[in-house]
This record gives sequence, structure tokens and C-alpha cells, in this order.
Amino acid sequence: MRVLLASASKRRLICLQNIIDTGHLTAQPLFSEEKNIINGKSVEQQVEEICLSKATSAAVEWSIIEKTKGEIPEIIIVSDTIVEDPDNHLIPIGQPKNKVQATNMLLKLSGKRHRVWSSTAILKKNKNTYEPLHGEWRYKIWTDHSVVEFKLLNEEELISLIENNSWEGKAGGYDLAGDASEYTKVIRGDDLTVLGFSYNAINELKEILL
Repeated sequence: MRVLLASASKRRLICLQNIIDTGHLTAQPLFSEEKNIINGKSVEQQVEEICLSKATSAAVEWSIIEKTKGEIPEIIIVSDTIVEDPDNHLIPIGQPKNKVQATNMLLKLSGKRHRVWSSTAILKKNKNTYEPLHGEWRYKIWTDHSVVEFKLLNEEELISLIENNSWEGKAGGYDLAGDASEYTKVIRGDDLTVLGFSYNAINELKEILL
């Protein structure tokens, strides 16, 4: 069964490669622009709205591709991850665009616990238990969160995380499975949710692929 990860995230691709047969897995980012995060709305609500927006874009794009090229994936996976400000659940922390933003994010998370939200949608045709989306594509969405504890970083540790560019493309400016692993610990929930997928969505995917 052909599975497409509609994402440019290398971390998400690695996660899926460890879960399903890589011979049937491909990855391709969406052409559409991603919906922006804002303050004043719960992170849980925002991450799900962004994921649904990605799912809609994927359904539209692959409906067009199907008309021109023919072969399409049987399953499409889209996902979004947002870190929640440890002091305010209405303030999302997305991906830093530069070292200054990454530094500010790590300083805010240092020595505190925070929640990480991931929303994942599975798109599949002829799945009557899923909701209609666009054309023949139907979808189901799952949203989970985990709690991560960040140790209090000293100056040397902070500089190291910034200078090695491990913050690039990572919500909150850190990679749980990368260089930040020695400073972070998941104390509730699943590592997979922090790395970019709803844990329950991946369980569903495994059942589909059995």
C-alpha cells in the first residue's frame, strides 16, 4: 500500500521509516502555504486547525495530480506540531526562523515543563468511517499532547544547542531525538507526539497497514 508523507520534515520521515515498510513510503512537501499560528487561541485548537488545513491542501493537490499523472498514493499523512508556552497555554511556540528566536525559545523552556501538541490526519479514499474532505478523499484527525521537562541550561549548553543548528525546523527550537535529548525528558505522553505525530494516529495507520 503506497503511503505518502505530505511534509518536508526529515524527522517525521525518519519516524515513519522506523514504523512502516520504507519500500511503500514516500515524502513530498505540500505546495500550499501553511496556516500561521497566532496568540490568543489554545494551542490544542490551533494545531488541529493547521493540520486540517494541511489535509485539505493535500486532498486538493493530489486530486489535481491524479488528473494529470494518474498514479497517486493510497494513504496520505499530514501532521503539525506546536510547543505550548510553559507559562501561558494561549501562546504557541512554533519553529524559530533564526538563532535569536531559537535562543529566546530555549531560554523560555529552560528549567521548566511544557506541553507539546501534535495533530495528525490520515487521508484515504473509500474509508466510510472517515469524514469527506475533497473529491474522493476522506480523512480522520487525531490530536495528542505530551509533557516535556527541560533541564536548566547553563550558558555553555545553550550556546552548543544554538551553534550546532539543531534548532532548525524544530518546534520550540529543539530536537528530542537529537542534540537536545540529554537535556529533555518526556514525563507524560509519548515521545512520538513530541517528534511530530499523534500517537493515536500512528496506531490507526499500523492497523490499516496490517
